[in-house]
Amino acid sequence: MEAKELLDSLDVGVLAMAPDWTIAEWSAAAARITALPADRVLGQSIWIAFPAAKGTELERVFGDVLADGRPRTFLAPAGAPEAPGTVLETRVTRGAADHLAVAFRPVHEELAPESRAAQLLSALEAERRLYLQLFSSLPTPALVLTPDGQILDTNSEGAKLLGGRDAAALRGRALAEWAPAAQQGMLAAALRHAVTRRQDVALSFEFAGEPAREVRAVVVNVDPVRAAPKLLFLALDVSREMLLQQRLLQADRLSQLGALVSGVAHELNNPLAAIAAFGEALALDPHQADLEESAEVIRSEAMRAGRIVQTLLDFARQRPRIQTAVDLGEIAERVLALQRSALKKARIRTTVSVPNDVPAVAGDPQELQQVMLNAVVNARQAIEGTGRPGQITIAGRLSDHHVLVTVDDTGPGVPPEILDRVFEPFFSTKPEHGTGLGLAISFGLVRGMGGRMWMQNVEGGGARLSFELPVDAGSPDATARATGRPAAQRLSLLVVEDEEAVRRAMALLAKRLGHEVTTVGRFAEATARLAQPGARYDALLVDVHLDEAHTGFDLFDHLRTEGRGLEQRIVFTTGDSISTQTRDALERADRPVLRKPFSLDDLREMLERVAAG
Repeated sequence: MEAKELLDSLDVGVLAMAPDWTIAEWSAAAARITALPADRVLGQSIWIAFPAAKGTELERVFGDVLADGRPRTFLAPAGAPEAPGTVLETRVTRGAADHLAVAFRPVHEELAPESRAAQLLSALEAERRLYLQLFSSLPTPALVLTPDGQILDTNSEGAKLLGGRDAAALRGRALAEWAPAAQQGMLAAALRHAVTRRQDVALSFEFAGEPAREVRAVVVNVDPVRAAPKLLFLALDVSREMLLQQRLLQADRLSQLGALVSGVAHELNNPLAAIAAFGEALALDPHQADLEESAEVIRSEAMRAGRIVQTLLDFARQRPRIQTAVDLGEIAERVLALQRSALKKARIRTTVSVPNDVPAVAGDPQELQQVMLNAVVNARQAIEGTGRPGQITIAGRLSDHHVLVTVDDTGPGVPPEILDRVFEPFFSTKPEHGTGLGLAISFGLVRGMGGRMWMQNVEGGGARLSFELPVDAGSPDATARATGRPAAQRLSLLVVEDEEAVRRAMALLAKRLGHEVTTVGRFAEATARLAQPGARYDALLVDVHLDEAHTGFDLFDHLRTEGRGLEQRIVFTTGDSISTQTRDALERADRPVLRKPFSLDDLREMLERVAAG
């Protein structure tokens, strides 16, 4: 009979330990007694079989037998979770080439129940079962470590924290394996100091292909009497809490930004309205044909600045979701206007290809702008990562009662192995800068509007983000505008505006349309003018913010109290569309709003609506 067969036939478990304290042989009885098969222990540290014995008397026995060669016998619990309550009689002898032969057998059942040893071992077994139950049932990750960071044991939550499927696979490994290099020194120092004093640590655990997990932990010595103490590492995964905190801080900054933008919007939009109006009037003046190009540049740039302010207001304000017809080409242009500086710095060219025959889609303008902005930002960051100039192309086309929008970039593309995960929450390919929520939020917004979104790599390099949205059922066909066309009906207008430049500009545009215009600058002047005998106005253009003591809503309430119905002829003008007070007051008044800056066509359409009503 061969030696291996002979060992396997014994009722006594036998193992051979190499000089480096790894298991070289493991008998069938050893596997049966400990419930650990040979393929899990061969080549592993001896402590995978006896995890609770690390730093105990058994470790000293191994060292003594290696040193002097005298065999020794030891009685102790097995210490493995796979064999709870098992007490082993262990015989350790030194063999050839400094290998240790370890023979062990369970002896608890063989002791007489009335013996003192049996009573002690029963008490020890009960304490051990209680410890295991408490340790295993902890709702937070818990690990038992040596002072040098070796894992002796872990509960199921600890195994999950480290990405392991079970505790046995982690025993004998160093906790530092999961810590980034920059934090390993800090972790080692904390474990050393924990031998004598409780330590609180904060570190990251890294996994291949997974976002880092932020961990807060308490480390205490739970076996301070022994020369080789054991450390309890109680951890809390605070990744989501930290992300939530970051998002709350970001929300607070956005709230502050919103308040700031709201405050300056009125100050910006009023002069922009005047610049745009005078520029448009100058461009339409037949006697100033040589200045037409310059005037058009003034007008278009003022309007572009106004759109940027409006975009910032839309992003900053909180409001319920709406469903309306949305021009995707306009959304794309607004997003690129916001990103213009960053795109220029990154040497990225942009192209928007949304033909005029592409209908509007049904959706929320603000949410679609967020989706488009996230797509452009991701594309820009992908190209920036290459260090080379690039191109972003936004295209839209009609596809079976839907509008298909694609955002292409010339970046490196998405690694194929993670292409299916890009829409997962908290999954990010940019751990230093990303939260892993951008595409996930965009995916949810598009689905909420009845569409779908997907990602693919394009041939030749780069990535393509595509999303499809339903066509707006009531979207009218696009019609060309005749710039400078006179109004179909001559109206008598009263302009109530406190800023002289804006007042003059509004009067200039209204007269260009063929209307009769009267202008006033203050609340008292407006009420006096409206109270004059024979005063008749088809429409009142009233600024939301008038003098120091009154607003446009005060004039609205004054006219409503008079009971002549003049308040139903008011069109409010404003450059402030974010403040809660203004928004609520506009909703209560339920009157049309002309936002500054506005064009001649915007004014014509608004006045035609009022005249038709």
